[in-house]
Amino acid sequence: MKPFYVSLRPFLDYRSFKYPMDWGKVFGNDRPLEVEIGSGNGEYLARLSQGQPEVNFIGFEEYCERIHKTLRKLSRNKQNNVRILRMDIRTAFDFLFSPHSVQYVHCLFPPPWPKKSDAKHRLFTTNFLKLTNNRLVKGGVLKIVTDQYPYILWIEEQLPGAGFDRQLNHIAATYDTKFERKWVEEGQKEFFELLLTKVENIDITQKKEENLKYYILDRFDPHHFHMEEFSASGIAVIFKDFLYDPARKTALLHVLVNDEHVFQNIRITIFQTSDGWRLKLAEGTMLMPTAGVAKALELVYQAALVSA
Repeated sequence: MKPFYVSLRPFLDYRSFKYPMDWGKVFGNDRPLEVEIGSGNGEYLARLSQGQPEVNFIGFEEYCERIHKTLRKLSRNKQNNVRILRMDIRTAFDFLFSPHSVQYVHCLFPPPWPKKSDAKHRLFTTNFLKLTNNRLVKGGVLKIVTDQYPYILWIEEQLPGAGFDRQLNHIAATYDTKFERKWVEEGQKEFFELLLTKVENIDITQKKEENLKYYILDRFDPHHFHMEEFSASGIAVIFKDFLYDPARKTALLHVLVNDEHVFQNIRITIFQTSDGWRLKLAEGTMLMPTAGVAKALELVYQAALVSA
């Protein structure tokens, strides 16, 4: 079976870097930095990067199949000026970017979540707009394109206090992406391009990595292990699954962690050593080291103590 991609070179494993990241070191140059939120199948990102070799681009996408398609498109780009990350942009702006480090942010056709009950999932809240403002350079631009005028009106309601000047353009189909072509075929003739220019800096405290501990247990009884769900102070931890291998004397736990807008699947292992049982994140767990993850480790440790 052939892979969906040609080369993994543009795909970035952010776990091997310290935060906030030194993007000049990542790219090997100090060119201006632009970000695309939700790069989809990579059509727009590939065109941007090929047309502007003097700029470095970072695309964020959460769906693996779309990342594979983006990597195929980027394989035709000889500039090496693109990196792709699989993570939520809110987490990325919290941890990976320093203030005043991004020149331009592109977001084409974000999910509008039209139902009132789903509005909590919308990205461009006042808090996120303030965070984006802080990461943009003076005069930097956030561009949002949508087919939904009510979504534009909702974003405009979030703007007061976010430090942006707004310009709304009513445009024809311009960007030639999969979603835009779909809506054109369905009869959509008008789209909306909202340009938000940074005119005032909003101060945001830079988030730091949480120091994730490992724990030592004198005793551990996997047959009596039980863990309760936790929710307090903006952190929720949900216990999903527990597996134990008696031959290897190793337990593996699947835990869901949500703190603020960061939702993560993590796996924690408890295994016997010569001096007792050790509890830590399982090897290969891909995560952001947040306070929620630290709390999940602590909760598993407390539950393991009770089981002994």
